Amino acid sequence: MPSSALRAGSRVSAIIPAYNRAALLDETLHSLMAQRVLPHEVIVVDDGSVEDIQSVSARFGDRVRYVRAENGGAPTARNLGASLASGDWLWFCDSDDLWHPEYLGRALGLVAAAPELGFIFDNFQLVRGGIWEAPTKFETAPEGFWQQIPGTATEGGRILIQPLYASLLRFQPVFHSTLLVSRRLFDSVGGYDARFGRLGSEDFEFVLRCAAHAPAAMIEDALVGIRRHRGNYSASQLRNLLGEIAILRHARVHHGAPAAAAASVIAEELHLRSRQALELAFAAGDYAQVLALALARTDMDPGMRLKVMLASWPRHLRRLAVGLAVHLAALRPRPAMRRAP
Repeated sequence: MPSSALRAGSRVSAIIPAYNRAALLDETLHSLMAQRVLPHEVIVVDDGSVEDIQSVSARFGDRVRYVRAENGGAPTARNLGASLASGDWLWFCDSDDLWHPEYLGRALGLVAAAPELGFIFDNFQLVRGGIWEAPTKFETAPEGFWQQIPGTATEGGRILIQPLYASLLRFQPVFHSTLLVSRRLFDSVGGYDARFGRLGSEDFEFVLRCAAHAPAAMIEDALVGIRRHRGNYSASQLRNLLGEIAILRHARVHHGAPAAAAASVIAEELHLRSRQALELAFAAGDYAQVLALALARTDMDPGMRLKVMLASWPRHLRRLAVGLAVHLAALRPRPAMRRAP
């Protein structure tokens, strides 16, 4: 039987920015209401949707507070929800995700064990067509990633005693819908930056500012399902990379001491991600984006230079060159297959 989390200092406000996705929101709200420990309140911020988000929210009666705002992007909607919230902890839930019933109870168990925590995050699985896929996010971390982060095991999770800022530059396992942030930390870092609302990976900038603070906690069991479908922006790898590049450039200038200490890592990640984005933009035929990315690079290899050169040509010449390359590749003799002995 679900119970409310009313212990002093443990009231949780679930905040859901919603832009369309009405059909998915219904299942998301049912998943929230199935928690064994219920949030103190659930706030749905309708970010100027065309679809009828209000009717979906109304199905849950007074258990869901519905607010409509002019479309401003997810960061603006989250900030509005936080300004209305009365909880000690803010649970930023995307409008299309899912949770195992024990998620919130596990997170609040960590709060009870370490009241000084600033934020808590959880492992997760991608969900496609109702199937929770393997591997989990934590299992995809680079070798040795978790071992180099100091922490202490506790019942239900792990307390991380040093800031995660530099670590998250290389691998980002902290996703919204897994994230609880204390009201104290949210106010201290200043909430979300609305300037990133139209970018891919827009929440990365907020997560980095939170990660400059310790202690934090993590739940290693995957209790969250991040749904993948046609309508979610995070499915676009190029869009996400471009957002991350913009955020890393911003962090280098505006994140102060944590960014200064990680300057070499930021430079490496900008180099790596801009190369990946250039390759994806070329493959997608977004030649204007190829040229824009090339402006920031001075160390391109011959293959990249060729792509940038082709991107700068007029369309008819580019088509001829690409067609010729495909034709020559087809004429290239294939290596003879070896016969089995």
